Amino acid sequence: MIKLFRNIRKNLLKEGKTSKYLKYAIGEIILVVIGILIALSINNWNESRKENLLENQLIDILISDLQLKKEECVSDLSYGKQILQQSNRTIQYWENNRDIDTTYLKSLLKILSEDDWFFNESSPAFGTLSNSDLWKKLPDSLIRPISNIYRVNFGQIKTLFAKQTEYATHCKITFLAPNHLLTLHKSATDIQQVVSEKDEEFISLLELLRSGVLGLTTNFEKTIPIIDKLVENLEFYKTSKQK
Repeated sequence: MIKLFRNIRKNLLKEGKTSKYLKYAIGEIILVVIGILIALSINNWNESRKENLLENQLIDILISDLQLKKEECVSDLSYGKQILQQSNRTIQYWENNRDIDTTYLKSLLKILSEDDWFFNESSPAFGTLSNSDLWKKLPDSLIRPISNIYRVNFGQIKTLFAKQTEYATHCKITFLAPNHLLTLHKSATDIQQVVSEKDEEFISLLELLRSGVLGLTTNFEKTIPIIDKLVENLEFYKTSKQK
């Protein structure tokens, strides 16, 4: 093709057709420029496609992470409601009868000693996305809720979990260990006799446990629909970009 253009230019010069030669040369330059622009457009399109693919992959990973954290919240919410139901019944029974109900006694003593409560609010997907150039390209309507869910909502839940762990350690040291209640191999009736001697202290500990768990369940109930809405918006954003 290059040889063909060169031969045409030579023939025009030999024939003395300078004006035609100039027009042809200009046309050739225009064709080359158009070719370069097309090549750049294709390259830009490929780069944009790669960037969109990476963005979609990060969003998919983020969605999966949010769904896993939602499952954890749902499971913990269920457990929290169970604790509230048991503690409410035990406290109410004591207020009405000034006696310790044995129905959930072992279960509640075990919960008072649980010092391994843990919630991992961090996310490699969120960390990668928030530190990438793609983060700046997301609309503010996504950036703010994504940042809030990880740094605020999940952060609050982690803090409450940490406080509950500290409280369980306190219960072990001040009540369970001194009263030989760290192991619950005795019958519920025998354990009731031990607890009844310190019934007011036990009920106070139970009320504090209930207060902490109530704070957690409230946060779970608030966070779960926020996760659902954020996942829905992320899915919509990803779909809208593909159109």
